[in-house]
Amino acid sequence: MPFDLFVGGNQHRQSILLGCALMSSENITSYKMVLSTWFGALNNVHPLAIITDQCDSIKAAINAMMSNTVHSYCIWHIFAKLPTKLSGVLDGKIAKAEFKALVLDSINVAKFER
Repeated sequence: MPFDLFVGGNQHRQSILLGCALMSSENITSYKMVLSTWFGALNNVHPLAIITDQCDSIKAAINAMMSNTVHSYCIWHIFAKLPTKLSGVLDGKIAKAEFKALVLDSINVAKFER
C-alpha cells in the first residue's frame, strides 16, 4: 500500500512532517481526496510551493486543486534517472556531471537555456 508523506521546511531549513497518508491506489481521485483532507486540516490554506516526484496522477491533482501553488519536481528523482536517460551518451559520467552543474549552478533561466 503506497504511503505518502507531506514534508515541509521550516525557517532553519529543517524538514518537518506536515502529514501522511496510506493510499489504496495512486490515481487522481485518491490524490484529490488526500489533498482535500490535508487542506481541511490546514484551514484550507494552500502551500506556496510543492515538490513531488514525476507522478502524472499527483501532477493532475495538484493542477486541479492548487492552481496558485508552484509545482516542481524533486531534484533527487531527476538525478536518479540520469544514468538511464544518458545511457546512449558516449561518456555518461562526464555528461551526468555537466548536467548536474548546469542545473545546480544556473543563476537564471536564460543561462540554463543557453
